[in-house]
Amino acid sequence: MEKKEFLKELDEFIDGLRDKRDDVKILNFVVEKLDAIPKDVQKFIADKTGLMEISIENTINFYPKFRNKVKDKSIREVAVCTGMNCGPAGGQDIYDSLAQILEVDNDGVSKDGKIVLSKKRCFGRCPKGPNVSIDGEIYSYMTLEKVKNRLNLK
Repeated sequence: MEKKEFLKELDEFIDGLRDKRDDVKILNFVVEKLDAIPKDVQKFIADKTGLMEISIENTINFYPKFRNKVKDKSIREVAVCTGMNCGPAGGQDIYDSLAQILEVDNDGVSKDGKIVLSKKRCFGRCPKGPNVSIDGEIYSYMTLEKVKNRLNLK
């Protein structure tokens, strides 16, 4: 589908909504049609609805189903196993240290908004713990230093 065609369809979709500022419905529509949420489409939505772009970004960051759909995404997802084996083997310490370094909020979003940090109970690789998932790829035998290197943190 051509971008111009899609934007016309999106425009009509928004016009048909009872609540024209329902960003969740609008983003669901975009993902359904494009399987992505490009930055220029986010701007189009903001301009059309009167919502601030940061508000749309916050909605994307809040809902996991949208986070992985941002093209040119600068948002990274990091999940640290803190289960029965990984937690005591260093997973909990890795999580706690990252949370402090990144200054995550209650939703696990880093202060700069570029990383979403969460805990997982198990990745099924217990003997290889601590395990950490970065953007969906699981890494074993992790240390805080290894995670920081993968995330380009100082």
